[in-house]
Amino acid sequence: MNRLEMCLNIFSEMKKQLHIKQVAEILIARYPLHFQNDDVETLAQRIGQTIRNHIQSTKSKAKLTKVPNGRGGYLSGVYRVKQKRKKIIPEKLPQISTGYTGKAGEYGLLSELLFRGYNASIMTVDEGIDVIASNENKYFHIQVKTSNINQCGKFQFTIQSNSYKANNASTTFYVLITRRFISGLWRSDYIVLQSSDIARFIATEIIKDGKQYPLAIRYESGKCILNKNTDITYYLNNFEPLK
Repeated sequence: MNRLEMCLNIFSEMKKQLHIKQVAEILIARYPLHFQNDDVETLAQRIGQTIRNHIQSTKSKAKLTKVPNGRGGYLSGVYRVKQKRKKIIPEKLPQISTGYTGKAGEYGLLSELLFRGYNASIMTVDEGIDVIASNENKYFHIQVKTSNINQCGKFQFTIQSNSYKANNASTTFYVLITRRFISGLWRSDYIVLQSSDIARFIATEIIKDGKQYPLAIRYESGKCILNKNTDITYYLNNFEPLK
């Protein structure tokens, strides 16, 4: 058994963070013949070098790790067994109809608007507008689209062209809501698009013109991407235009 294996056994048995001097004392007490010519200070230095070599050479596969000091650095000479990260398994949501998902999105947006000081309500009859919101005597008409991620890692939305044309105005907005499982929690993000933004995307062929306007959203390298490769991160959770 080499020095590293001896150290790993001690950390595994003690199940707590240890200073290299503590490890040296335990080794001398446990293996007196092996370390009979070593004092605690000298052996501690060798142990520290052994552990550092182990961490540097094995990197992510290292069995030991430094201990944070709470100030952005690490405790000098203190190590512990590296804890394995538990794989977070997304909670399985029940299979429900799109009607439930859509209505959940509307109420989710309603809550978000209320937190932001808007007097908002859901329309009784859906004629292309789902939510009416007012703030400082200004009124906004909002169509809400909600989607869960599909097998391709995208969120798919569709806007009916006849509905868009009937409600096309500067006060009309389209809010696309994406539901994602992040860091063990379900999270809703809001992509806030003005009617004129949709028109611009159609004119530049980012959105295909037709009876329906297809919008595919994906998240890539911290950015929000529309359809093929248009970065619309600016619109993500940005409610500033609603003023």
